[in-house]
Amino acid sequence: MSSNFFYDSHLHLLGLGYIQSMLDLSEFESIEDIVGIRTDKAIILGRGWHQSNFKEKRYINKKDLNRITTVKPVIFTRVCGHVLVCNDKALEIAGINESTPQIEGGTFDYKTGIFTEDTLILINKIVPKPSKEDIKEYFVKGNNLLLNHNVTKCASDDFSTLNVSYELIIECLEELYSEGRMKVNLYEQVNLPSKELLLDYISKGYHIKKFNGFRMGPLKLLADGSLGGRTAYLREDYADDPGNRGIKVFKDEELEKLIYIADSNNIDVAIHAIGDGMIDIVIDSIEKSINKTKRFDHRHSIIHAQLADRLQIKRMKKLGINVIVQPIFLNSDIAIIKERLGEERAKETYLFKTMYNEGIKVGFSTDAPVEGVSPEENIYCAMNRRSIKNPELGEFLPEEKFTYEEAIECYTTSNLWLSYDE
Repeated sequence: MSSNFFYDSHLHLLGLGYIQSMLDLSEFESIEDIVGIRTDKAIILGRGWHQSNFKEKRYINKKDLNRITTVKPVIFTRVCGHVLVCNDKALEIAGINESTPQIEGGTFDYKTGIFTEDTLILINKIVPKPSKEDIKEYFVKGNNLLLNHNVTKCASDDFSTLNVSYELIIECLEELYSEGRMKVNLYEQVNLPSKELLLDYISKGYHIKKFNGFRMGPLKLLADGSLGGRTAYLREDYADDPGNRGIKVFKDEELEKLIYIADSNNIDVAIHAIGDGMIDIVIDSIEKSINKTKRFDHRHSIIHAQLADRLQIKRMKKLGINVIVQPIFLNSDIAIIKERLGEERAKETYLFKTMYNEGIKVGFSTDAPVEGVSPEENIYCAMNRRSIKNPELGEFLPEEKFTYEEAIECYTTSNLWLSYDE
């Protein structure tokens, strides 16, 4: 790599450190292997499983986890972070039973122990809160991992990683940079998913405060789920799950209000939207906001935008909406795109080069720890449109390949522009 540094424009720095305290489930090739796990920990946490890696080709369920133990809670989160499965003991401690009502923004199935999106908090609340020193150590571990890969700058979503206040996260960062323990330049994508939290943040002046070594960036909102977890919000049903279009994390009017509050306070937004249905809603919401605020010099962006079609891309260009994309997602997703969407719909997915050619500012990121932090692997997928772990699947839409120079641009100068650091 000829670049002296890389700037990852969307990851979870705190999460990178936090998952090092969990079991790594990413390399397991069967559910039978997973149920053989044994540990002395009082609560068994793991992350990284992906059903396409299992010879059984299915999700883990609570019956599987009950085989590990019935006396200690087991919580295993899917690689995407949008789905988890837990055993009966975890359900018991969380106070969840067959009559527990569903909540908005996600779903859970008591029979299988599978939870999606906003319902994850119902289970994750039983995990003991980390101490301040724990949080600081997680940040340092994430920092060190990035530096090992020559990533010296990052935009990171850290407020949503742990069940702690956003102000504690800011306090930890202030101390770490003052102590000289953090070297990566951090642009915080502030995940504040309610009107109350966002107004509290603004009223305290955090969005304009100067910090040592890190800066506050756009409002980050998680508007839908993941393609692999079948929770990304689609216009039409999943091809392999009739009746399911995915999940809207927010009501449309809630999303519009949050975007408008940010935009009217000169705060950009960076919205996680994967499904074409959610991308429609996000584009509409941003358009409504900028028509009111007249803030046409914004640098709003959509994170992921995997299923944005060509007409949506033209609308994004017209409205000045940028994208932060992850070519490395092809590493896992090539195996499931056609299965999830069908042959025809798959042809208008992961159109990252089309976005670039249209003149949209395209930033590259890894969304680590969803994928690894390696710039080399990310650039390989951008240039070759091929899975590293499943090369036999061939190239996916090869006309969407980037040149090496274009990929470096997206990983450096474009990301600097997106964070006003050019």
